[in-house]
Amino acid sequence: MASKHLMIAINWYGPYETLEEAQVEARDWYAHGLYLAIGKRKFERRAKMQYIGIGEALHRRLHDGHHKLGEITRDRVFWLGEIATAEPSGRRVKVTRASLDYAEWLHVRFLGLPLNDKKTKSLPKRGVTVLNRWFETNFKTAHKRAGHLDWPDLIDFPDPVDELPARTVWFRSRRKEKFEPSDYAKAG
Repeated sequence: MASKHLMIAINWYGPYETLEEAQVEARDWYAHGLYLAIGKRKFERRAKMQYIGIGEALHRRLHDGHHKLGEITRDRVFWLGEIATAEPSGRRVKVTRASLDYAEWLHVRFLGLPLNDKKTKSLPKRGVTVLNRWFETNFKTAHKRAGHLDWPDLIDFPDPVDELPARTVWFRSRRKEKFEPSDYAKAG
């Protein structure tokens, strides 16, 4: 029997132009959540999505001594993500909230974020779909576009037993990428 499919909606707020600005906002509004850094590393010509992270006390993760954020040297912006759906029911087997863990996992695995080195090799043991939505820093106004051209509106990973393709979908541009099970099961 297949496990229950998990649906996670994330409200992303940003962009925050400095790490300090994101940290202050995270301290004021977030107990736990995600953060995504966009920018250029040495020798890069185009700003890319570079790193996604999670934190139970999110503001404590956003600092200059962070092990990966310092590698993004130019045109750095930050987005803060808040899970907008309920946590899955049942016993918690990890300290990290399942919705945070799976949301980070799908972004890392299917977007190939260059500074994330964990969660790149294995796949979730259950089906998960992540819906991304973007808002201004006033927490009300929706952005007309995603936070970055390569950031999909939807990441869908079906239950591994079903052997269906995973998909990333951009609603506004009608772009779609498909990952066949034989492809995405290979080590990243």
